[in-house]
Amino acid sequence: QILPDGFYPLFLVLFTVKELIFPWRKRAPLWTAIWHVITSPIYLPTFFLTYVADVFTSMVKVFQDILWTLCFVISGDFLIPDNSDEQPRHWQHTFWYKNVVIPLICLFPLWIRFSQCLRKYYDTRQRFPHLANAFKYALSQTVTLFGAFHPLYLLTQNKNVVTVSAVSLADDDELYAPHYSRGMNLFQMFWVGAFVTSSLYSWCWDVYMDWGLG
Repeated sequence: QILPDGFYPLFLVLFTVKELIFPWRKRAPLWTAIWHVITSPIYLPTFFLTYVADVFTSMVKVFQDILWTLCFVISGDFLIPDNSDEQPRHWQHTFWYKNVVIPLICLFPLWIRFSQCLRKYYDTRQRFPHLANAFKYALSQTVTLFGAFHPLYLLTQNKNVVTVSAVSLADDDELYAPHYSRGMNLFQMFWVGAFVTSSLYSWCWDVYMDWGLG
């Protein structure tokens, strides 16, 4: 074997990057449009820029895969053979990866569309449909944030259960257990309610406004 197995996907990544950049004269309009999209609401959101931002909202999984690939290469894990005793660095299980960067990637396309809607309202002063559309993306961002911090909430609650249980052995179990149950139900109910509301709002908006099927 001339090269470790990890070099072959690395070559594919480098080739993909090269195709996205060169020849620059042909790729420059693409990157200019992407720059105008990610710097919203500085630039006026034209139909094309709005379309690109909508495409970004459908590419969240792709962006997550790109992040995973970058971390896989930068960490050097691609150099570790499959039959090696050396353990990978497990960066995909770290706090910054799961609870910081991944939620930011999920939120960023929604934030772009949200800011574009606000920019359109600022330019036209028309509350409908721009503020109503912005509210749709605000709801989606709320659901994403709650989904991201939901595991942290459960972890905190589980730690509290251990502490409460140790105290309740000497006192009354019924005094502490219902309080934890109500807290869990309240958080779950709020998250599920926001999720259902956001899904129905987005569905109605797409059907009646974007597709004109109402």
